[in-house]
Amino acid sequence: MTDLSLDNDGIRLAASVGGPTDGEPILFLHGLSLSRDTWQEIGDRLRDRYRVWTLDFRGHGHSDRAASYALADYVSDAQTALAAIGRPAVIVGHSLGGCVAGVLAQCGDASVRAAFLEDPPWFLGQPGEWEKSAFPKLFAIVSARQAAWQQAHAPLGTYLAFVSDSPTPMGGIGSDHFGSRHLLSHASALQRQDGRCWADGDVAGSVLAAIPTEREFLCPVKIIQADPGSGAALLEGHESRFAHGNPRADIVRYEGCGHSPHRAIAFAQRFAADLEAFLLSLRSK
Repeated sequence: MTDLSLDNDGIRLAASVGGPTDGEPILFLHGLSLSRDTWQEIGDRLRDRYRVWTLDFRGHGHSDRAASYALADYVSDAQTALAAIGRPAVIVGHSLGGCVAGVLAQCGDASVRAAFLEDPPWFLGQPGEWEKSAFPKLFAIVSARQAAWQQAHAPLGTYLAFVSDSPTPMGGIGSDHFGSRHLLSHASALQRQDGRCWADGDVAGSVLAAIPTEREFLCPVKIIQADPGSGAALLEGHESRFAHGNPRADIVRYEGCGHSPHRAIAFAQRFAADLEAFLLSLRSK
């Protein structure tokens, strides 16, 4: 992979690209508090056939911090990457990245060929939905710890112990479900993230409420839903709301899986296989 620096109206965005120059481009977008290297394993699997792009959103990874972290800002970051790609691309997005990918799939932009959405919190910005999820409590704990550790210039090991030893909605602790590489990646991302991305606990109101949830997707879309009983962002019934507005979208639930299938030891291979099958299906469209 080759590291790049992209400019979004004066904000430097870190990106990486690899794979054959004539390969079909895929842009990977990470979730809140993660960074572009969360996609390392998936990228390694696809890079012999596809042109793989990964991006750090503003305030994450090696990208600049910014004055604003609204949904439109994250969409603008992705559009900057799409402009650099310069050809129609498939967008793969997890969580926040899935919301950004979904919004772009609604726009009818020729730069977006298709979208693969991993457990996006698509409806959590609507009244009463955020409070039904595990995220208010989780975000409050993580943001408070992060703020204290960043102020104290805590070492990476402090963050690593936290993500490794914290309980998860799937049962057990982080190290029971995520491999050492992914735990290190998440710890590093938390150490570098701009704490203002948490929007003082109002991510639902400041970011997710701006999602035009009833607008139709204008390109092929597949949605991976984690298990609502294991910490999913797509809650019970959200999949039917997706299907009602987008009857052609393919929605698959991973029973027993938490919010990050692509990172989970028990589900990463299934996620990769589903993504590859989706990519192959596009060749006939």
